Amino acid sequence: MSQLTFVTSTLPISHKLHNVLNEQFSASSLSSSALEAQRLLVFYFRDKAYSAENGGFHPVEIALSKMVDAWHIDYLTEFAYFGHPYPEPERCLDFDFQRGEFFAAYQGWQPIKGSHEAKSLYQLWEHNFLAYVEMGVFDDITLR
Repeated sequence: MSQLTFVTSTLPISHKLHNVLNEQFSASSLSSSALEAQRLLVFYFRDKAYSAENGGFHPVEIALSKMVDAWHIDYLTEFAYFGHPYPEPERCLDFDFQRGEFFAAYQGWQPIKGSHEAKSLYQLWEHNFLAYVEMGVFDDITLR
């Protein structure tokens, strides 16, 4: 199966993250012809033990769209439980490259372009996410 080729993003997405996505792409149970024909891929990284009561590692969703022969990261979203007395999973962090905005819980949407905060927050998020992947905390990784 071929590797995903990525276009440059507005934030410094590392080759290490691209490699993780390529590994999951290659390991996918979807047929290679079905994957090759896709214009949109969504990766889901989940810790099955994560719950509002016990905590755990937040679920992450990463969407890619195909542009000619390369892939663009559309968004990276992390979810967490919010609310009381009936917590529900909601977006807590989102980098939406299509809109050029990022979202942080309790801060709302802000522009990515020219934002030191967006770059710093993204780099922190990516560093932690890659560490969690390396630790094997996501025991349910799917691609659709």
